[in-house]
Amino acid sequence: MLAVFVLGLTGSLGHCATMCGGVSLLLARRGVAQGWRWLLVQLGRVSSYAFLGFLAGWTGQSLAQGMAMGGEHGAHSGHMAEAATNSFTSGLGAWQGGLALVTAVLAFYMALAMLGRVPSPELIFVRITRLWGQLMRRLTIQKRSEQAGPLTAFGLGIAWGFLPCGLVLAALLAAAATGSPLLGGLTMLVFGLSTLPLTWGMGLLARRSGWQTAVPHLRLVGAMAVVLFGVQMSLRGLAMWGWVNHLHVGSVMLW
Repeated sequence: MLAVFVLGLTGSLGHCATMCGGVSLLLARRGVAQGWRWLLVQLGRVSSYAFLGFLAGWTGQSLAQGMAMGGEHGAHSGHMAEAATNSFTSGLGAWQGGLALVTAVLAFYMALAMLGRVPSPELIFVRITRLWGQLMRRLTIQKRSEQAGPLTAFGLGIAWGFLPCGLVLAALLAAAATGSPLLGGLTMLVFGLSTLPLTWGMGLLARRSGWQTAVPHLRLVGAMAVVLFGVQMSLRGLAMWGWVNHLHVGSVMLW
């Protein structure tokens, strides 16, 4: 959970600075880029993340249970309950470790993409992103001079939350690795909240000329943070597989 918070807080420096600046400009057309309407937009965006995290956690739980069902085949009836519990725990640990390593690989790729060394992972979803952009342009057309209402602001935030994004994908993999719908939703809720300072700042900067000059510096800082997140997830995955030891600082598990 702490790792995902750091990912959202620092990783968004380089990634959201590029992507969300344009989104903020679109939302400004609809009059929801400031004040209480902006708060409702952010509430909608974070709600989308929590919903996706719930689905990711449920998927991870289902797959771990499937692995457990396969592992308990052939157990004696007297030891069935114990075998099922041990098999589920083993399957969940293997699943969490594998997802943590996949998340680490994606994090390293994201860091390179933020520095312009490799193509952005969003290009994989270019068609979906294009359709999303067309939808947002239609939704943000200012009709007459009317101000957007609360439901409109919240709805635009929900639509924002479904923007294809490599950083969100990395967080969703971490949510799936929890193996729990509740923890998955909570993980993405924490991730969404951690991105609020940057998206709020981009909402302010997007209305000022020359804000793009700060983007390269933000990318460098963000890329370094994403690399650290990738290292942490790598060690966590290896620890789940028993290849290295877990590291705790007090009650907090670093990996």
